[in-house]
Amino acid sequence: MTRIPDLATKRLRFDGFQPSDAPDLAAILAEPEVCKNINADGSSPERCLASAAKRIDWHNSAWHTHGYGAWAVRLADRDIAPPGTLIGWCGFAEPDIGEDPEIVYGLAPGCWGNGVATEAAAGAIDWLFARTGAAGVSAIIFHRLNAASIRIVQKLGLTLRGTMALEDFYSSTELAWNVLGFERWRLSAAPFRDARTLLFESPYRIGQLTTLGLEDGAAILPDLCTAARRRPDFAEIDRTELTQIVTDAFQLGVSEPYLEWYHMARPV
Repeated sequence: MTRIPDLATKRLRFDGFQPSDAPDLAAILAEPEVCKNINADGSSPERCLASAAKRIDWHNSAWHTHGYGAWAVRLADRDIAPPGTLIGWCGFAEPDIGEDPEIVYGLAPGCWGNGVATEAAAGAIDWLFARTGAAGVSAIIFHRLNAASIRIVQKLGLTLRGTMALEDFYSSTELAWNVLGFERWRLSAAPFRDARTLLFESPYRIGQLTTLGLEDGAAILPDLCTAARRRPDFAEIDRTELTQIVTDAFQLGVSEPYLEWYHMARPV
């Protein structure tokens, strides 16, 4: 069994996930803004806990299979939260495209906007090049849905290499169905930070997913518009405008069934 190495940066410490981390990780996955970018279903407490347990097993087992994986990320800086607090994960997964490890990370929203994600990813990449023979590092990003991650990987030196077809990314039909269900729940009932952002993101993602043949787009679009119009917390948006936002976002997703692929070669 490969020992999961410890790692530390200025404000963070990294170690292997423990089964006892599942409830704290589930609380992070309960944030729709976290789950929207990682293909996890956080639409109920039970699903959050199941997703947390599955993620812990996935990240830990990768170390033994590939010699790299993702760490539990805990705070060492009391200015953000009590030291030792689990705030997310960061590390590497088997590549979806190309041959180099793929950087993966996710943090609790309370840690966004203060450079923690960049610090975590930079520390992980430094470890990768210092301790493994990886020739480079990749990132796969839902480009219109995760502008923050694009800024982070570009800051770290990764550049746009190309795109990856959605059908290649979702090798599991069950996973795609779960994401579709999560996005329908998010549009109709989930808490949000900004109404217009949600009204774009969920229909866009669902539009992408319909290109996989999961549902008939002509049938699902009216349902999405109805779900959005029924939400009282969207009441400040004109109904005609709301319908147009949802429709435009959905159709854009249908026209863009791909993710962006960023890459950086090992520094010489």
